[in-house]
Formats: sequence, structure tokens, C-alpha cells
Amino acid sequence: MVRNGGSLPPDITSRKCIRSRHGSGTQKAIGSGLRDYDEDINSRPLLANHLGSNVAIHLHTNGNDFPQPRGVEVVAQPGRPEDARLASAVLCSMQEQVRSIPSYAAFPFAARPVFVSKGENRLARMPSVIVEVAYHSNPDDAAALQDPAFRSASMKGVEKGYRLFRDGKSCEPFVLQPIPDVSLATGASQEIALPFAGHPQFPVTMEFTTANCSSPGACRPSRTTFDDPNAPIAVVMRCAGNLAGTARWSVVLRDVDGVATAPVEFQQTCSRPGAPPAA
Repeated sequence: MVRNGGSLPPDITSRKCIRSRHGSGTQKAIGSGLRDYDEDINSRPLLANHLGSNVAIHLHTNGNDFPQPRGVEVVAQPGRPEDARLASAVLCSMQEQVRSIPSYAAFPFAARPVFVSKGENRLARMPSVIVEVAYHSNPDDAAALQDPAFRSASMKGVEKGYRLFRDGKSCEPFVLQPIPDVSLATGASQEIALPFAGHPQFPVTMEFTTANCSSPGACRPSRTTFDDPNAPIAVVMRCAGNLAGTARWSVVLRDVDGVATAPVEFQQTCSRPGAPPAA
């Protein structure tokens, strides 16, 4: 799995597996039958155990005898809290990444991890989850699986989920907090912070657009990029020259993966010293 030109950290053991569901008679007709199937499944966690991996993430596509089931599921072993925490982080992060693409804004995701005993997870001596990326038996999901944008977003979500799990962070929505209105004298300036919730992937771009401007042409949209995740995101508001008036700004933060906050509006007022505030 590749993210932004790099590979996943080396302490993850991952395995791609396209799994088709067959009736038991069909399975017995393939190779040595169910024994080979089970041994193949068991080999994955045993390899992770042998390598001393910190985490095992098994990548599957899902399947069903009927075409209706669809969407993303993450499976964890019952009774293992760390596995549950990893599964929740991966499922949440995949949803954030995939739904940031307009054409997949309503793509279905399970409401919570699926807890069922599976060989890949049960035999692993480390936190282990199975990521069922989508249902290849559903026409809409099958089309998504062929789309590079969907594949890239879903794997970015897997990586982010692992990173949040590793760092002990919870998955939470990327939200820009309310911005208070600003009143300045003409010629003055003031820096204001733009606090946010969530864990965006830096660099993050701050996008200012004009919702309303009392002096057309005086309010200019802007984009500023912030590279340091440990530095606050802030903007300097200015009332240049001696032009009085008001501007209503709409602000969006967007991370490098394309995940964006909902727009937040606030008002900037510029007044000449000694004059009443502009309407």
C-alpha cells in the first residue's frame, strides 16, 4: 500500500486477498479443498507472528451470493480491546477519506466494526483487523474498486487509521471552530487564530473566499498553506489604507488528502478612527 509516494511503516504486516464465496462443493473441487483454504488463511497471522509485527492489517474485498450487500466493513476478533480500537480508527478514517470525494460522499460504511472470530485475526499475537474494502459482488462497489480515486482514498484511510491507533489518538471529524467577528480601525491589523478539531494530514491549506463585501473589489480571496502540524493556524486581518466598510468571509481548511472542513463565516469591519462602525 502506498501513500503520498511512500510505503506504510514497516511494522505493519498487510496482505491483499481477493476472496470469492463458493458453496462447499465448489471449494472441495479447488486444489486440496478446504484444508488448503484454511491453511492459507492461517499462514497470514502466523507469518506476522514470526516477523514480530506490531500490527496486522488484512486487505480483502467482500462478496455475497446476492448482489444487494455493499459497503466497507472492518472485522475484529471479539474480546480484544486493542483490536477493537484499531478497527474503529481504520473504519472511521476510511470513511473520512472516501467521503471527501464528491462522487463517493454517500458511499456506505458499516456503523461500527464487525466482531466475529476469523482465522486471520484469531491466531495473531498482535492487534489484527480484516478490512473488507467493498463488495465485489455488488455492481456499484465493483465499479468503485476499479476507480483509482476510490482505491487511493480507501488506502489513505487505512494508513491514517493505523497512524491514529499507533499515536493513541481517536478518530474525530475535521472541524473548523467558530471564528469571532473582527473590528479594526483603518490602517490597523490583527492576527486571529483558527482553531480546529480532528487530525488533518499536513500540509493544510486555508482558503478565504468572500461571502459579501460592502466595497466590491476591495475584498480579495486568498489561499495560505501551513506545513507544520505543531504550529497554530492563524491569519492576519488588515484594514489597508483608509477605506471603511465590511467584509463577510467564508473560511475552509483543506488537508493534503482533500479532506475539508465545513465553511465557517465571520465578519470583518473596518472603521475610520472617530467614526461610527460601518454598517
